[in-house]
Amino acid sequence: MNATLKRLWRVTGWVLVAALVVACGAVAPAPGTQPGADSSAPVAEGEAVTLTFVGWGGPDEIEVFQTLVDSFNQNNPDIVIQYNPIPEDYVTKLTTMIAGGTPPDIAYIPDGDFSAFAPRGQLVSIEQFVQASDVIDLDNIWESALERYRYDPASRAFGVGDLYALPKDIGPTVLYINKDLFNQAGVPLPDPTQPLTWDEIVEIGRQITVDANGLHPGEEGFDINTVEVFGVGDIWFENAVYGNGGRIISDDGRTFVADDPETIAAVQWLSDLTHVYQVHPTSQQVESMSLGQMFETGRVAMTNNGRWAVTTYRNILPFDWDVIPNPVGPSGQLTARADDCTFSGWSGSVGIAIIAGSNGERYAEQAYRFIEFIAGSQGQTEQAALGFQIPNQKDLANSNVFLQPDQKPENAEVFLEAARCELAGPWTRTPLYGQWFNDNWWQGVWPEVVVNGEKTAEAAIQERKEAFQSALDDAWESLEE
Repeated sequence: MNATLKRLWRVTGWVLVAALVVACGAVAPAPGTQPGADSSAPVAEGEAVTLTFVGWGGPDEIEVFQTLVDSFNQNNPDIVIQYNPIPEDYVTKLTTMIAGGTPPDIAYIPDGDFSAFAPRGQLVSIEQFVQASDVIDLDNIWESALERYRYDPASRAFGVGDLYALPKDIGPTVLYINKDLFNQAGVPLPDPTQPLTWDEIVEIGRQITVDANGLHPGEEGFDINTVEVFGVGDIWFENAVYGNGGRIISDDGRTFVADDPETIAAVQWLSDLTHVYQVHPTSQQVESMSLGQMFETGRVAMTNNGRWAVTTYRNILPFDWDVIPNPVGPSGQLTARADDCTFSGWSGSVGIAIIAGSNGERYAEQAYRFIEFIAGSQGQTEQAALGFQIPNQKDLANSNVFLQPDQKPENAEVFLEAARCELAGPWTRTPLYGQWFNDNWWQGVWPEVVVNGEKTAEAAIQERKEAFQSALDDAWESLEE
């Protein structure tokens, strides 16, 4: 998934999913969705079970998965997997298929949509199969990736309880840099083992940002409207917050806590990059060319993106580039998965699950064998070869299967620290994130503070605090309907 689509998905995707799920109604849990239930039906001797599998991806990913499906079918004569990729509008179409009574048997479940499917009984617990597996070693899978596919129906809690999917990947986010722009400005390349501070980001940005007259921010006559190269591009909101020890929602997903000082400071800093320091493009400049496009065409020196961008960047970037850690704030605190982490941010993931009410639930053991194959060593090795993901298995991620020292980025190890330390997005711990959060944040706080600089972060967040909490309460109540 390219960077532009990924960013658009974060802003709008959950709104579409939530609306469709609510409109179509909840699907009652089938017997096989209950923890510990055995939903596998007997198969007549000599007969093969046919199961459908849906996912999305670009041509390269689809080709890899077709190869994996062919290999699995060849080595498992009692199962026939039919791969039906859905290149566009994947979650919308999956939701419609489930609501219409024609669900696929096995499907990709993005971590941001797990909370729309699991509480409504639309996924089958695979806990019993994972526990009995000789292939899957849970201790060898990134903890963050596993947690986002756990759900406890009794307490309506995410991150605990049974597994309802296995991660096919984990996609940490880091800072991509244009090394040529650094060199042209005479700026030393950052140390890939030490994150830059906010002050360092601003100073590097000032040195690289240059207008049509060769002037830098802070110099007399500098004109941000004629800037030819900006030092700083997209620094994602969640990465700035976690890199300053802030939070967005409570650990149980039920309380809006983005009014804490660390979060407010992070949002204000993002605004100041444009409106005070002038090292980041204005909203008018971004209207004509996205931040992603500005980085790709050499007009921005640093920008956030995920591992998924690597394949594209290897093919299209006309300059030398690398990756470094996400920046950290002045507090010295981090919201991260471990005390010894040097930086933080959010990571994405996609799981593979059995859909309730499908033939996959009836033949859950056979469906799980395919999921296990994709999440196991062979499936992970084939996917990692493309470069767009980190294997879900730590030992593979720490090998040349992933690091690929003969290809960019040179400092691929940065992704390993990111996978260890970064958090799942807040959208994985609460239902209907696209409704309760996005409407108030991306349509309210964000344009008021960061885009237009009309209000301070503290004023805008405090003004909407009650609206955030009320909408979050409504989202949780929707699970009881």
